[in-house]
Amino acid sequence: MKIKFLIFCFLVVAVFSSYGQAQAVISTKKPLTDTSAQKGFLGGRLSTGLEEQLEGANKIKSEGKAIIEDLGIKNLGIKASMLARRATKKALPKDEYSGIKTERRLGNYGSGTRNTQEEINVVKYVEDEAVSPYVAEIWWFDPAQSRIVTGSLKDNKSAQICHGPFRRVVNQNVTEQGFFYMGVKDGRWETYGPDGELLNKQYFHRGFPVESRMSYFDNEQKKIKELIPVVYGKVRGQYRAFYVSGNVKEEGMLDDSIRVGRWREYYEFGTGGRLKKEWRYGKDKFDTQEPELVQERDAQGKIIYQLKTTLD
Repeated sequence: MKIKFLIFCFLVVAVFSSYGQAQAVISTKKPLTDTSAQKGFLGGRLSTGLEEQLEGANKIKSEGKAIIEDLGIKNLGIKASMLARRATKKALPKDEYSGIKTERRLGNYGSGTRNTQEEINVVKYVEDEAVSPYVAEIWWFDPAQSRIVTGSLKDNKSAQICHGPFRRVVNQNVTEQGFFYMGVKDGRWETYGPDGELLNKQYFHRGFPVESRMSYFDNEQKKIKELIPVVYGKVRGQYRAFYVSGNVKEEGMLDDSIRVGRWREYYEFGTGGRLKKEWRYGKDKFDTQEPELVQERDAQGKIIYQLKTTLD
């Protein structure tokens, strides 16, 4: 097939080369009148000197076409165009996302105008896959509730972990859709109002906002040291820092780079739980409340400080 294609290319080049030479010799001089000529333009009355060259070009073109047909290469341009269109229309496997096999699940809960249906895909061979140790929560399908749920996952080798396209429909209206990758949000996620209006659109990469800033312990960038969430150019969302072992060192929420809500610090290891300190900040970035130490524990889990409330 390669030989045929090379022959075809050579013939095309030869045809256009001959035609180009014919065009190049066109003169601005007044053409000669040749009344005795039997060939040429205007029945031989006008001779430009190009007749022989044009005949040669047409001969090469005819011979090239004949050779191509003898080789069985007919309508080459049309076939190439059709193949290109077919390639672009090739659909991705419906039972696979990012190279991981999936199975379809349908969730259904609620009644009346609050009836909710969920179109879910889960990992087919979950025992062969690994869940990221750096994400705070994992989404999975709970058959008992007939819906997806989220939280820390203790047994990730038997859970039906969400993976692939997801869509939620409430009272026959799409309210949320996006993709999961091994239990975390991935790609574009959109939420909609009751009239189908777009309320929010956000992009993720393997569980983190796509603009997030990360630092690593290693050059291979496999061991995350710090995750700073960035959404549409603003530092907003869950902040997390890690020990080299992968255990969480510190976590909390940021609102435009301001710490808000509860923040927790952890020991890398601990026999009585890893919680070290818990702090309380303002409810949002406009709250000027000074941070308060709510609780502190030692490495064995013993409380060594507890904030007294007005009820104590």
